[in-house]
Amino acid sequence: MRLTYRADIDGLRAIAVLAVVFYHARLKYFSGGYVGVDIFFVISGYLITTIILRELDENGFSLARFYERRIRRIFPALFACMGGTLLISSIFFDANEFQEFSKSLIATTLFSSNILFWTQSGYFDAPSELKPLLHTWSLAVEEQFYIFFPLLLFFLVRYLRPQLRFILISIAIASFAVNVYYLNNDPSGAFYLVHMRIWELIIGSILATNYFSKKTLPYIRNLLGLTGLGMLIGSIFLYTIDTPFPGTAAVLPTLGTALIIYSGDRSETLVNRILSFWPLVFIGQISYSLYLWHWPMIVFARYYAIIELKPLEIIALLVAILIISTLSWHFVEKPFRQKTTLSRIGIFQFAGLSMLLTITIGSLIYLNGGFPERFSSKQTSINQDSDIQWKNWGQCDLDADNLSDPLTLCPIGARTNAPTFLLWGDSHARALATSIQISASQGETTGVVAYTSGCAPLLGIDREGQKPCGEFNAAIINYLQEHPNLETVILASRWALSAEGTRYKNEEGKSLILISEVPNPDGVSSNANLFKAGLNQTVNKLLEMGRKVVIVTQVPEIGYDVPSAFSIAMRTGRNLNNVIAPSLDEYNDRNIIVTSVIETIAEKSNIMIVDPSKALCMDERCLIVSDERPLYRDDDHLSTFGAQYIAHIFDPVFEDIQNK
Repeated sequence: MRLTYRADIDGLRAIAVLAVVFYHARLKYFSGGYVGVDIFFVISGYLITTIILRELDENGFSLARFYERRIRRIFPALFACMGGTLLISSIFFDANEFQEFSKSLIATTLFSSNILFWTQSGYFDAPSELKPLLHTWSLAVEEQFYIFFPLLLFFLVRYLRPQLRFILISIAIASFAVNVYYLNNDPSGAFYLVHMRIWELIIGSILATNYFSKKTLPYIRNLLGLTGLGMLIGSIFLYTIDTPFPGTAAVLPTLGTALIIYSGDRSETLVNRILSFWPLVFIGQISYSLYLWHWPMIVFARYYAIIELKPLEIIALLVAILIISTLSWHFVEKPFRQKTTLSRIGIFQFAGLSMLLTITIGSLIYLNGGFPERFSSKQTSINQDSDIQWKNWGQCDLDADNLSDPLTLCPIGARTNAPTFLLWGDSHARALATSIQISASQGETTGVVAYTSGCAPLLGIDREGQKPCGEFNAAIINYLQEHPNLETVILASRWALSAEGTRYKNEEGKSLILISEVPNPDGVSSNANLFKAGLNQTVNKLLEMGRKVVIVTQVPEIGYDVPSAFSIAMRTGRNLNNVIAPSLDEYNDRNIIVTSVIETIAEKSNIMIVDPSKALCMDERCLIVSDERPLYRDDDHLSTFGAQYIAHIFDPVFEDIQNK
């Protein structure tokens, strides 16, 4: 059974894949290009359901035939891409990165990479630039959907045909409702997990049931097609990384896709003619290979370059991606779609052997720790998993959503007498804990640590759409009131992110928007003003309690993942300090607001300032590597070595405590 070919759907595929490719290439105007995946979901649901329904109506449906088609369509190009990615990863990646890659290799083989990447979406997980198979999450969603959907459709058509559309609509509504709910509670789950996404595929399925009239007037079809195209263009160009997605925002591209498919069915429209333009049709025909190859090639190009690619380099990369994708389509995809290449039994055997081979290779890489013997000891990055001190301080993280009563705080420093100081902050307090541990121990001073990732010590201030920080900060104030022996409070945080709200340089992640826990009488809601208000409230409260306040200024942010950059720089003979280390001017520009607020507070109050930049920024540049060892564990947190490197800057603090 063959589906009637529609050139406009290939054109629609072209829009979807080009949106994704241009978004990943960071072309300026494609800030919402990630919706291309949602367009693919609707197209896939429509085409697969149309085929299955026709075969069921003609008593020609077979699960074996269905999965044979899926294997011929998906496996050859996928495993060719995985093989190429494996080869380049073995050359580029150090042991830690290669071992992490092996997990995605196995998960992709088992079509469960969406689950893997969902579990890896935590605060300190590796950036996407180190995950060349990250884009396979969408394939996993589709294949998980197609495990149960053909059987469900078979059952519904055989026994509940009159209720088919109602049941499909009900499933779509339920999935959409769950997606909207989890977007606020588990945004990563809402993005990656299949039950959060099946409503998009089922929109296409509902369309395939001929639920809507085929006799719509031509001008209505033209209007619907243009409306749908406008919805796609709007979402591609107007959405950004800060748009809560998928949720209700995904309605625009998915319904827009459905309108275009519907308007072009059995009728020629303006949009139908536009999408049938041969260059778009060709891109649509190679769209699967283009989707597979574009992301690994972008990842490896950026990984090697370390810094942001220049415009001409991006153009050259896009041309190379197009060439590789075309070759993959012509020499891999097309031959395997023909039954003359392999019989049904042969294609199933090919699938089984390919899966067994990649799982075996992935397991060997993982069990051998990423084969570190591939490179000399100097050509590897820090092993984040074996950083014992960082892991130990991680046990002190106070979950802002589940604070114990009473609080139990980790000791820090000499630990030979009663604690006299508190280290309070976010994950940057964790990164600096080793510095303070060294300096406090030398001064025979003991303290305690109170931090939770993502929560700056700003009283009365929270983060929009993210973890509640107000409860955590209030709990620390209560703890201080109950422990008057903690006479000194050291505040450490990523102040620049709070004050500016924006990520730095090449750093991933959404903007951070501060909100006030109480109505602001002045009507001021900018990050800069709320940061100022929050820090002033914290310092004033501590001074009212009779505490000595120490503020650690912003550790220089890098904007690039330092360990991975260090790894490739060492192996290609480059000095990383000369490649991505920020200049002192860049550091000062980034921290204009932070510096101004802290200096103003210091002028009015008796507080001490500790400035890490004094130890890290010399000769007009801020160091990120010293003695061939990285000072950072990612793009903004100091590594344990980095913390040890600047430990001396805290000596005056503990000398002051000792002299009291």
